[in-house]
Amino acid sequence: MINEVFYSLQGEGLLVGTPALFIRFQGCNLRCIWCDEKKALDFNKSSKTLKDVLYEVKDILQYKNPNLIVLTGGEPLANDIFLEAFLFFANMGKTIQIETNATILPETIYDALKGYEKSYITLSPKYVCNYFIEEKFFDFNKNIELKIVVDKHLTEDVLRRDYMKPFIERNQLILQPLSEDGCVKFLDKAMMLAEMFNARVIPQMHKLIGVK
Repeated sequence: MINEVFYSLQGEGLLVGTPALFIRFQGCNLRCIWCDEKKALDFNKSSKTLKDVLYEVKDILQYKNPNLIVLTGGEPLANDIFLEAFLFFANMGKTIQIETNATILPETIYDALKGYEKSYITLSPKYVCNYFIEEKFFDFNKNIELKIVVDKHLTEDVLRRDYMKPFIERNQLILQPLSEDGCVKFLDKAMMLAEMFNARVIPQMHKLIGVK
């Protein structure tokens, strides 16, 4: 099911500032304390079907025609209709960014992502699952980024894990200082870690400029 559809700027990661159509899927398999989309956590709380959403998408695309589609959540890869939505936008030739907590990657979705040149994957592993990344994601080495929220839990030792090294070596590590209560926290910590690991510090721009 789908939580919402909206047009805005991508406010996070290496595609920051890009106009995009966002499709927010309902339901997530993790529960992060600081999650800013708590309304999208439960799998059974949405009434929007994919058919409903495609009507909304067509209305938006009459006036806006972004090249970037962002499939987010919740956890989009845990949603039964993800693949159908992905293929719909792939048939339109759009660049499709998938924002995932990196804990799951079903084989059918893996095949679709590998087979579509305009797919872009944002991995955002979390403390609540000890920064676990499903191993099939390591088959992707381009059009992928590792975006980690910098909070009280993130440590230097986490970033030194072997599975972090390929992202660091390819300059694909983004450190996102926690935004909470209207302010950016842990910025100094993010800057220190960025110097150590050749990473980029990118706060949530959409919150800083006041857009959705």
